[in-house]
Amino acid sequence: MSGTTGAGGWARRPLFWIVVLVVFALGVGYLYRPQGQASEDVRRSYFRTTPDGVAALARGIDRLGRATAPRTTPLADADPVRGTIVLLQPRAFPSPREVRGLLDRLRDGGTLVYIPPYLTTGGGGTAKSPLMDSLGIRFRLFSLADQIREQTLEEPRWHEHALTAGLDPPGSFVHGLRIDGEDYPDSTGVHDVRRLLTAEDPGSSGWEWIVAAEFGFGEGRVVIFSEGGPVSNEQAGGHPLAVLAVRAALAYTNEADTVFFDEFHQGIRGDRTRAEVLRDFFLGSPGGRTLLHLVAVGFLVLACLGLRFGAPFPAVAPPDLERRSPLEHVSALGDLYRKAGAGNTAALLLVARLARTTRNPPPRTTADADALLRRLDVGVGANTPLARARRGLVVSPPDLAAVAAGIDEYLAARG
Repeated sequence: MSGTTGAGGWARRPLFWIVVLVVFALGVGYLYRPQGQASEDVRRSYFRTTPDGVAALARGIDRLGRATAPRTTPLADADPVRGTIVLLQPRAFPSPREVRGLLDRLRDGGTLVYIPPYLTTGGGGTAKSPLMDSLGIRFRLFSLADQIREQTLEEPRWHEHALTAGLDPPGSFVHGLRIDGEDYPDSTGVHDVRRLLTAEDPGSSGWEWIVAAEFGFGEGRVVIFSEGGPVSNEQAGGHPLAVLAVRAALAYTNEADTVFFDEFHQGIRGDRTRAEVLRDFFLGSPGGRTLLHLVAVGFLVLACLGLRFGAPFPAVAPPDLERRSPLEHVSALGDLYRKAGAGNTAALLLVARLARTTRNPPPRTTADADALLRRLDVGVGANTPLARARRGLVVSPPDLAAVAAGIDEYLAARG
């Protein structure tokens, strides 16, 4: 027992090495895990309470008197577009058909709270999504040099408007917008552009970029922001731009309407099955992949512990391991008993087998065994099987091979 509890005993167990390999693999995986994975999965989602989500913004609007709800269906060929739509840095662009449906809603008097995604092209410029193109919105290029220098827009300032009254001084920003309809009112259907927050470009003399603005589109209204960070859970509690977003949702949404957060274009859809949800968890999240590996290793350990690696005895003995005959087996067993000084016990056990077969009580002493052999020996002469067994029994030490051979021969002849 001591050999299995020490370090040497554990080292001889396969389970010990399985555990060592799993711990080593987990350690290596942790040290070489991908960096920045959490920041690449930024979603301005109604459902997320993590720093990148906007659950706090939705709860704030709801508590101040306007109902909020997630929209997990597309903006075309699904539920009608109604209420106020909140579209915050969507991960998937609305299709042209969805854009038409949304613009129709705006023309009929709807409201859109919009933070477009910042997009760049391979040629060193900014790109537009279909919705940005329809609204005539374009971003200021945040160049590589600006990123290296961590250059931000300077001197942000609020403009006079009912939505900006009494707001605290804003912080710094890196992205700015231009709205074509501000200079060309007839080009996109955009009208009455009113700047809410602007900041100056340090690379040009006094050029102001829009950080927040509102404008009309048909009978409706669009409130637009250049950045999503200020309305996220991480910053919403102390950023004036989040207050501006809440004020806009309250001001331009009727009490009977609902503020719908577009989750479909954040990649969150209402038609996913439970199997898809589980698949995304186990294959699309770090915690899920870790759990999946642990489950797989656990099943592997259980399989190894319960697997039989072949039969315990070969069906055909190898040539160098020929199976012993019954007589050789008895001889070897007799040698063991003889070395242990238990020859009489072994002889009594052999005779006990004969007693059970002939339905007699097993003998307890050598005399009882001899009497049983005499009683059962009905043959004539001194060379009957049981006579030979009696001679092997009474010698000292007993001749176990002779006893076993005599009893086997007697039983075989008996039937």
